[in-house]
Amino acid sequence: MAYLQPLLHLAQASLSGYSLFHAYISITNLQKYEKKTEKAAEWSRTAAQELHKTRTTQTSGTLAILSSLVVALGLTFKASSATFNTLFFNSINVAICYFAQNHIGNFWNGKAKVPFVQGYNDAITSTTIIRNHLQLLGVGWAISSVVELFRVVRG
Repeated sequence: MAYLQPLLHLAQASLSGYSLFHAYISITNLQKYEKKTEKAAEWSRTAAQELHKTRTTQTSGTLAILSSLVVALGLTFKASSATFNTLFFNSINVAICYFAQNHIGNFWNGKAKVPFVQGYNDAITSTTIIRNHLQLLGVGWAISSVVELFRVVRG
């Protein structure tokens, strides 16, 4: 069982790295429209709320991915003994990934692609990929938590 955890954490770190790439794509594409959106936000409360939600969802996704990456890399290269701290970090990342993907989905699920606005459409696509990756990472952290709990109880 001890060999399973580092392999799982390495896979999580790899997926997290790939997800960061998509977060970068999404954020840079959305920044192309930031000035226009800020101008619209000066005159429209709805535009201001949309801008705020866009920023917070991108931030929560990126922070969740970074958390997964850092913890996965840390657990990949740590000692192989089972501890409650390891179980805690696994469990926390289940929650982080769940809440981030839920937060992203609540805002972005209703967003339609807009003709002739390729950067925005690419950002929607990348954000969907990020959300799917967060779901996979959450499942990975849940599996890792169960394995770690078994190792802690078994001693």
